[in-house]
Amino acid sequence: MIDLHMHTTYSDGTDTVKELLEKAEDIGLEVISITDHNTCKAYLEMEKFNVKEKYKGDILVVCEFSASFDNRLIEVLGYGFDYKGVNKYLEEFYSDELVNKRTNILYNRLLDKIKELDLEFYLERVRDKKFKNEFFERGIYEELVKYESNKEKLNEDVWASFSNFYRRGLTNPKSKLFINHAEFKPSIKEIVNLIHENDGIAFLAHPYQYKFEDTEEFLDRIYNEVALDGVECFYTTFSEEQTNYLLDFAKKRNLLISGGSDYHGTRKENHNLSVGRGNLKISKDIINDYKIGKYYQ
Repeated sequence: MIDLHMHTTYSDGTDTVKELLEKAEDIGLEVISITDHNTCKAYLEMEKFNVKEKYKGDILVVCEFSASFDNRLIEVLGYGFDYKGVNKYLEEFYSDELVNKRTNILYNRLLDKIKELDLEFYLERVRDKKFKNEFFERGIYEELVKYESNKEKLNEDVWASFSNFYRRGLTNPKSKLFINHAEFKPSIKEIVNLIHENDGIAFLAHPYQYKFEDTEEFLDRIYNEVALDGVECFYTTFSEEQTNYLLDFAKKRNLLISGGSDYHGTRKENHNLSVGRGNLKISKDIINDYKIGKYYQ
C-alpha cells in the first residue's frame, strides 16, 4: 500500500518528520509523500539525517499548494518536482510579513461579517491558537457555534463542523460568510506552471472535499482551462460513488490518479495513515505512469 497525502509539524500535522517516517515504516507502506501546505521544509530537513534508518520505502516529493480558481480556494498536489527551487518561491510568497498582513485583513473581514449578520459573539471569549499554524478561524467558529440563535440568523449549512464553516462558509462565494481567502493565493495556473517548470506533475487535490454544490461542473471547467496532469481520486472522506466518479472522469480524459489519507496526526479524526477511515487501500500501481524522477534519495 501507499499513502501520497500526509502532513507534519511543518504545516498543521502533529508528527515530526522523523515520527511520520517511523510510523510509515511500522505499518509497511511502500511509498509515501509528505504534502505539507505551501512548504517543502520536510524535504530540506531530511537532508540532515539518514532517512533509510527511519523508513526503508520510497518517498515521492510532494507539496500541497493553496491556489485560486474562479474566486474559489482550492488545493493542488505537485508531485516529483525540484523541491529546492519550489521552496524558494514559497518562502517569498508566504513570508512572515506577507502572511501576517493577509491574515489580519481576513481576520477583520470575518469580524465585520459577524457584526453585519448580527451574530451572537464575544471576542474576549475566543480562545488562543493551540499551535502556530492553526487556522485563526477555528477559535472564532468554536465561539459562534455555542449560541443556537446564530443558527437561526444564518440558515446555511455551516454549523455542523469547522470544515463546513470553512468550506461552505468562509471560502464559498455564495455564502454570507464569504471573506475571499482566494484573493491572497496564487492562481491555479501559476501553481501548475511552477510545478511543471520544476519538472513535476500537478494534480487537483480532493475535489469533493471543497463541498461545492457543483463539483462535477467545476471539474469540467478546471479540466478545460488548466493543464492539470491528474486528480486525487482516493481520499479518506470520499464515498465509493465519489471515488468511482473521479476514476471515470480521469480515465475518460487520460489523467493520472493519486490518493492518500490526508493524515494530520491527532488534528484530523479518522484520517488514519494509509487507511483513512478504513476505506483506503491504495495500490502502488497507480504511480506506474507518473514518469517523474524526483524521489527523495
